[in-house]
This record gives sequence, structure tokens and C-alpha cells, in this order.
Amino acid sequence: MRLSSIKLAGFKSFVEPTKIPFPDQMTCVVGPNGCGKSNVIDAVRWVLGESSAKNLRGDAMTDVIFNGSTKRKPISQASVELIFDNTQGRLPGTFADRNQIAIKRLVTRDGQSLYFLNGSKCRKRDITDIFLGTGLGPRSYAIIEQGMISRLIESKPQELRVFLEEAAGISKYKERRRETQTRIKSTRENMERLLDVRQELQSQLDKLALQAQQASEYKSLKSQERDLKSWIAILKWQSLEKKQAIKAKEIAKLNEKLAFFNEAHSGHDSILATLEHEIKHFNDGYEQAQHSVHRIETQLATLEQQKVNLTDKKRQLIEQSQILKSQQQEVIEAQDEQAEYVASSAEKVAEVSERLEIALLQLEEIQLTNEQSDDEQTQLEAQYSDAQKQYQQIHAQVQQGASQLTQQQQAKLHIDKRQAELLEQAEAHHASMLENDLAEAQDAHHQLVQAMAKLQSQAGKLQGQEQTNKEEILLAQTHAQKALQALQEVQSEIKALSRWAEETSEASAATMLSQLVVESGYEECVEAALLGLTHLVVEQSEMNTLWPIELEVPVDSVATKISSGLFPSFLTKIKLCAESTDFKSCEQFLLGVTVSGVIVGDNFKAKAKSNVESGALKRYAQLQSCHTQLPHLQQLAEEAELVVVQKRIALEDTQADLLETQQCVHEKAQAIASHKTKIEMLDENLIAWREQGQKIQEQLDVIAQERAEAIGQLELDTEQQLQRDELLAQAQEIQQLAEAKLAEFKQHSQSRRAALQEAQQLVHTTKLASQQAESELQLSNSKLEHLQHRRDEINQRIEQTQEDIVLCEEPLAEAHEDIELLLAQHLEAKAQKQTVLDTLNQAKENLAQKQTALKDAQGEVSKLNESLQQVKLEEQSLMIKAQAALEPLQELGRTLKAELAQLPEDANLGQYQANLSRVSNDLGKLGAVNLAAIEEFEEAKARKTYLDTQLDDLTNALETLEAVIRKIDKETKTRFSATFNQVNEDLAELFPKVFGGGNAYLELTSDDLLESGVSIMARPPGKKNSTIHLLSGGEKALTALSLVFSIFRLNPAPFCMLDEVDAPLDDANVGRFCRLVEEMSQTVQFIYISHNKIAMEMAGRLTGVTMAEPGVSRMVAVDIEQAVQMAQA
Repeated sequence: MRLSSIKLAGFKSFVEPTKIPFPDQMTCVVGPNGCGKSNVIDAVRWVLGESSAKNLRGDAMTDVIFNGSTKRKPISQASVELIFDNTQGRLPGTFADRNQIAIKRLVTRDGQSLYFLNGSKCRKRDITDIFLGTGLGPRSYAIIEQGMISRLIESKPQELRVFLEEAAGISKYKERRRETQTRIKSTRENMERLLDVRQELQSQLDKLALQAQQASEYKSLKSQERDLKSWIAILKWQSLEKKQAIKAKEIAKLNEKLAFFNEAHSGHDSILATLEHEIKHFNDGYEQAQHSVHRIETQLATLEQQKVNLTDKKRQLIEQSQILKSQQQEVIEAQDEQAEYVASSAEKVAEVSERLEIALLQLEEIQLTNEQSDDEQTQLEAQYSDAQKQYQQIHAQVQQGASQLTQQQQAKLHIDKRQAELLEQAEAHHASMLENDLAEAQDAHHQLVQAMAKLQSQAGKLQGQEQTNKEEILLAQTHAQKALQALQEVQSEIKALSRWAEETSEASAATMLSQLVVESGYEECVEAALLGLTHLVVEQSEMNTLWPIELEVPVDSVATKISSGLFPSFLTKIKLCAESTDFKSCEQFLLGVTVSGVIVGDNFKAKAKSNVESGALKRYAQLQSCHTQLPHLQQLAEEAELVVVQKRIALEDTQADLLETQQCVHEKAQAIASHKTKIEMLDENLIAWREQGQKIQEQLDVIAQERAEAIGQLELDTEQQLQRDELLAQAQEIQQLAEAKLAEFKQHSQSRRAALQEAQQLVHTTKLASQQAESELQLSNSKLEHLQHRRDEINQRIEQTQEDIVLCEEPLAEAHEDIELLLAQHLEAKAQKQTVLDTLNQAKENLAQKQTALKDAQGEVSKLNESLQQVKLEEQSLMIKAQAALEPLQELGRTLKAELAQLPEDANLGQYQANLSRVSNDLGKLGAVNLAAIEEFEEAKARKTYLDTQLDDLTNALETLEAVIRKIDKETKTRFSATFNQVNEDLAELFPKVFGGGNAYLELTSDDLLESGVSIMARPPGKKNSTIHLLSGGEKALTALSLVFSIFRLNPAPFCMLDEVDAPLDDANVGRFCRLVEEMSQTVQFIYISHNKIAMEMAGRLTGVTMAEPGVSRMVAVDIEQAVQMAQA
């Protein structure tokens, strides 16, 4: 990627739309001082995101807009556009496939700054993100402005670190790290707020939990109360039903007796017909009276129960009304308090508004005064400008005269000096001195040639020794590698055999194979002879003859091939046979075995069966052999490695001697060249001196005449200069008077501006206070409206409760009146019943008296009828009471069938009545209960669970962000360390090339690679300075250039802009600088500003900046190659 062109419009002195192309790798911007060359570099920095007006040589960002000139008016906006050629696809991401990238920035007078990317509006961050890691940026090492080259060397360690970070490409990581730290900070703040909310919610939960517990207890007690009332009603009903059943049985028995007596006394029917008719008549009247009594009693019981229910309901409504009134009082108190706060807020709003009006009036007055003062200041500045111009004109004349006078004085001094030098040369110097110097130089040159020949011979020997040492090292490394390979093979074999031995041996005892030592080649033979007993454990015991330590072994037996170790005694009975021999058993040998492990006997041969333990003896032999070889091989490997180390040390010594000899040869060669040059110069000087001696007298004559003329001219110029000094003093006095007036007025102007700023600040602060007071007033009004709404709602509920109480009192009064009426009817019915009963008894008594004989027979029948009637009445009464007992079920909305299914088997009426009394007392003790607390508690609990989940998510997110920070830090350390080391190496290489020797290096100020600063130390040839600040300006500039180009070697930016960096350099160092730039221009595009002719000659294109019109810059471009072709044509 390279910079194709720059388009400027209204930027600083480039008022007209201007396009500056950069088609070559090296473009030099030239022009006189003050023509606007540096504005080109400022434009590039500005587009790349520079936000500091100070770094753009201004006080505000709007200072980059053309502010007018003597012939042009100021304009309203400035814009700069950079066109990049991206055919190489260096830009990352989505821009890699774009051949051309256009970046534009526009600023207006109101301070609005806009960015555009390929014509589309974008953010500043989008621009900076594109160039992160490329070396480009508003303050990167790719743009070096005036004075920055020296400040770069003298910058603080942390400022110097920024350049290395950009070269390492970790600036994007630092940006991501900053964003991640911001997210971590935000996450932690969210966690703190969340913890506060959780703590507050937990306190609310504790309160709601207590209220919910009371509400749950209340609901539980009410449920128990309803269940007990239902069960008591059912138990009463069941008791009455049982009594009614008993009465029904009694009625049946009495009917049976009556039927018996009727059948026995059927002949007396006619006699008793009349009497029975009467008795029946009286009985019907008595039953009606009895029925009326029971009916009234049933109605009384129903009304009593209704009265009790209405009384309970009224009591509950009164309690609810009291609770609502308490809440109403709380709301009224809160409403009064909020109303006071609203009134206070309204007063505060009025007070702040009044202060705001006063502040605005003061601001208008101050602004008007400042405008008038600005006009007066403009007039004073014009007067001062005129006086200053007059003073400058006279001062220029004085300086010109002084310069001429100085030149004349210097000319006279130069003539006197030249005359003295010529006289001194004529008197003191002779050709014989040059001849002596020439002879001495020739002798020294001859001695140096001889010494150099000796050193070259010695260097040749050392080179041969170096080659010999390298060959010996290769040979020693080959031997060491072979020894190490053999050692590794033996160690691998020992490891494999040891693993096999551990797998096949017993855990706590040595097997027979592990301690037998057999002659080489007879392992299979001995294994076959052991007949599969290789796994047996060896036990050395004097009583066990199976393992004889000493016994006579036949010469031909297999046991003769066992060198050491215990073995079964039967091996002495097994003969070692040849492969083709037929075996015949005898007393001395029972079996035979061949070397290959074939067992032979009488008329048979058998090969030992292979198993896991086959070849065990051979493996044990290999294991013992490996253990025997291991120390020897280890020693050989160590000795071979020691030989390699010794050879390397010898090589290093030889190389050190060779390097020292070569340096001596180089130094001698330089000395020879220097002496040769000196001899040539002395020879030339000798010839020239002889010629010069003849000219000295002629020059003395000419100088005497020139001296006389110079003295006359000097006296004339001195007189004229005195006249100009008088005029200058007068102009200076006028200028100082105008300057004093202007300074005094500016001082007052600063005071007025300070007052204006204070007034503006007061207006701003008052506006903020007004807005805050209005917001508080609105919030207070909103809270007051909410409290009023709550108060209205509570009032409605209180009214509704009062209405319900009133509605309960009316039925209660009606029930009381009905009960009083029924009590009167009950007394009347009882009296009527008693009257009817008395009448019936009297009729029966009369009938008994008149018909004693007849009634004696039927006396029992009458008794039975009476009993029957009494029992029927009692049955009817029980039936009515049972129906009345079930009325509480209807009030509770329950059915008899459902409650019978839920009634406990061990139900007890007395216990239930006691429990009902206890439950009623407990409900009374609870007092006012917030029944909505349960739902509120569940909602708060759900919110608490949600907040806990959010806290876990935030904790996980924080851990993830911290892991990202650690990853970024690791990547940053790795990249920064690699970049630091590489730049340090390149600096150590470039510095001697620039200075012709010396050394320079970078060092870290601490061990922390994330925060450590970077300092630079440079020592030019022949200097041992303790700090870089002791270097001269030119040396600092060259050191800084060495550092910048070292960074470019590692991470070359697309282009490099240099603003008069060669200003402190002399011609020789400018030449070195130009050669270095020309070398790096193969990979980097250079755009530099210079006044040096050598630097101009190096460029492929000259772009000139002129200011023919005051305050307006224009471009003039010259293609060097095209100009050369035109000149040659």
C-alpha cells in the first residue's frame, strides 16, 4: 500500500482545492520558509485522527480552517482526503480486496468533525482501526515533523515505547485491552449495583416472609375453622340421625303393640268409636299445636344462626375498616409531607428562574461591552502594526547597514589576517620541511607493508587451523552421535527386557531363570531340559536337595552348560546330544536334549512347546549383557561429548585469534592507505609549495592596496550607520508607546473575557440548576398524584366497607325483630298446646270415669297411643334439628356427601368444639393480616432468583474478560519482546553504517514487558559518553534516524514523511542520510521536506510549494527524469 495523492481544500494556507500527487517512491517537497510545506504533513496527521490542536500548531481544532488573508475572506470549512493504492492488499479485513482506499476528514467552524471512508460517513475509530499495526497513525514513527527527530531521542522511555508497540503491531491489542478493561469496570459497577439491589431486596424479603407467614397462618386457621364448623355440623347431624332412628324403632314397636291390642279387643270397637273420635279430634289439635311449637323452634334456631353469622361478618368488616383507616392516615401523612416538598420545589424553581434571568441580562451586558472593546482593540492593533512595520523597515535598513559594516570590518580583518599569514608562511615555511616529512612517511609506509605481510601469513595459518578444527568437530560429533545411539539402543533394550522380566517373574521371590547363567548358544537346550519349570522360585535351603549347590555333574549332561546359579538336580540326568544321535536311556541319563531344544528319549523325539516363557534364558542373558555394556557405553558417550566440547572450545579460540588477526590486518590496511594518501599529498604539496613561494610576494602587494581601500570604505559606512541608529531609536520609541497601549488594552480585554466566561459559566450552571429543580418538581407532583390516587382508592374501600356494615346491620335488626316475634309466638303456641293437652286429658279422664270397665280393657291401648304420639313428636323434632344442623354447610358452600368422605374416622364432637374455640382465639390474636403478602413474597422471591442468575452471569462474564486480558497480555509480551530484540539488532547494524563506527543499543527500564519504558544509548566512534544527552544536535538526529529506519526494517509503514530532518546535518552526514533513504526506498515510499541540495538531488520528483499570493499556498511539481530528458534534448 502506498499514498497516491492528497486532496486539500480550505486546510490552513491551502484555501483552493489542491491535489498533490505522489507517483514516485521518493518525493521531495521544497519551497521557501513560511510557504506552507509543513501543512502537507499536518494534513496527513489530521486525516489519520490527530485530535490535539497543539500538535497541529494551533490553539483549537478549527484553526486548521483557512482564516483569511489580506485579499481573501475566511471560509467555513476545511477538508483533506488521502488516496491510497492498495493493489498489494496490505490492509486487513474487508479492505484487502480494494485496489484504492479514500479517507477524508472535514471540519466546520462550529467544531463538527466528520470522517468519510470511500465516500461513506464513518467514525474516527473506524479510521484508526484500519491502520492499527501498519505503522501509520497521527503520532506514529512514519511521520517525523520539525524538531521531532531530536525530541525522539530525548523522549521519555514510555513515549519511546509507543513507537516499538506500533512496530510490533500491538497497538490494536492495547486498544482491545483498554476496551476490555472498560467492560470489566462496567461489569464490576453493575455487580456492585446488583449487590445493592439484592441486599435491599433481601431486606424486603425478610419483612414479606414474616407477613406471608402470618397470612399463611391466617389462611390455615381460617381453613381449620371452616373444616371444624363443617365437621361439628356433620357430627351433630349424625347424632340427631341416630336418635331419630332410635325413635323410629320405638314407633314400630308401639305400632306392633297397638295392632295386637286392636286385634284382641276388636269387639269393643263400636263402644269406643265415639271416644276415639273425640280423642282423635283432640289429638289432631294437640299435634298441630306440637308442630307449631317445633316449627317456631326451628325458625328460632335458623334466625339465631343467621344472627351469629351476621355478627361475625360485621365484626370482620369493622376490623377491615380500622385497617383501611390506618392506611388512610399513613397516606394522608405522606401526602402532606410530599405537598410540603412540592411547595419547596416550586419555590426553588422560581428562585432559580429568577437567578437565570439576572445571569442572562448580565451576560448580554458583558457581551456588548466585549464587542465594543474588540473594535477598540482592532484600532490599537492597526496602529501598533503600522508602527511595527515602520520600525521593521528602519531596523532592516540598520541591519543591512550593520551587515555591510560588519562585512567591511571582516574584509579588513580578513585582509590583515591574510597578510599576516602570508608573511608568516614566507618567513617560517621552507621546502626542506616538506621533504623531511615525505621521507618519514615513506619509511613508515614500508614498515607497515612488512607488518601487514606477516599478519596476512598468520591469518592464513589460522584459517587453515579453523578448517581443521571444524573437520575434527564434525568427526567428534559423528562419534558422539554413534555412541549416544548405541547407548539409547541398549537402554531401550534394557527397558523392554526389564518390563518382560517384571511381567514373568514372581512378585516377591526370584525365579530360577533370573539367577541362572548359561553358556552362550545353549539357552534353548537348557530351557527344554527344564521341562517347563522355568517359573519355579529358588529357595536356598540346606534341607532342600532339589537345588544342590555342590554336586557331581556328568561330563555329557546339560548341567555342564550352566555356569552359575541353582538348578534342579535332575538336569544332571539329562544328556546333551547331537542333532542326529538316537538316545537310549540308561542309569546315568534319563533323557537327552539337543542344542536346538529337541527332547529325545527311547524311540521318540519332541520339540519343546513354545509359550510366553520361551527364550527366557536368552532374554536374561541379553539383559545381563546389556547391564554389563551400559556403564561402558555411558562412559564412551560422555567421552565423545567431552571431545566435541573441547574441539568447539579450540575452534572458538582459533576463530577469536583469526578475528583479532583480521582486525589487525584491516587496521594495518587502513594505516597503509592513510600513509599512501599522506605521501601523495606531501608530494603534491611539495610541488605546489615551490610554485606558491613565487606568488606570495605578488599577493602581499595586492593585499596592501586592498587594505587601504577597505579602511576608507569602513569610515564612510560607520558614519552612515550612526545616522540610521538615530532613526531606529525614534521608530523604536513610537513602537514601544503603541505596544504599551495595546498591552494595557489586552490586559483589560483579558479581564473582560474572564468576566464573560464567568457569566457564561454562571448561566450554564443556573440552567442546569433550573432543569434539576423542574425535574424534582415534576417527580414530586407525580408522587403526590400517586398518593392522592392511593388515598382515593382507600376512601372508596372504606366507604364500601361502611356500606357493607350498614347492609349487615339491617338484616341483623330484622333477625332480632323476627326472633322476638317468634319467641312470642313460641310462648303462645306452648300455651295453646298446653290448653289442647289439658282438654285432651280432661276428655280422656271423663271417658275413663264413664267407661271404667271398658277402658280397663283398653287402658293399655291408650297408653300405647300416647307413647306413640310422643315418640312421633320427638322424631319430628329430631328431624327438624338435623336439618337445622346442616345449615352451616350451606353457608360454607359445602355438600354433605363431600364432607362425609373427608370426615376423620376418630372424629369427636367435644374435641372439635374445643379446637374451634382455640382456632377462633388464635385468629383473634393475629389481628390485622396482609393477605396480599404471600403473592408479594413470591414475586420478590422470583425477582431475587432472577437477580442471582444475573449475578452469576456477570461473574462468568468477568472471568471471561479477565481471561481475555491475560491472553492479550501474553500476546503483547511475546510480540513486544520479539520486536524489541529485532529492532535492537537492526539498530546495532545501522548505527555503525551511519556513523562509520561506534555502537548503539536499546534497553528496558524494568523487567515488566507490559509497562517497561525503552531508553536508547548511542556512542559515536571515539566517544564514551555516559548519556545520550551529551551528543550534539547532528549526532542526535543521525541516531534518531538510525532508530526510525531500524523500526522500518522490521515493520515498514506504507510511507514515511520527513520534515527537514536533515537540517542539523552537515553535507557528509546528509550524504549518508540520503544513501540510507535511497536504500530503504526500495520497499518504503518517502515524502520529505528539505532545503538541502543534496537531498533534493536524490528525489525522483520535486514538488514545490509557493506563496505568490500572501497567505495562500500553491503547488509546483517537477519530474526530475522528465526535466533531465528535456535538458539533454
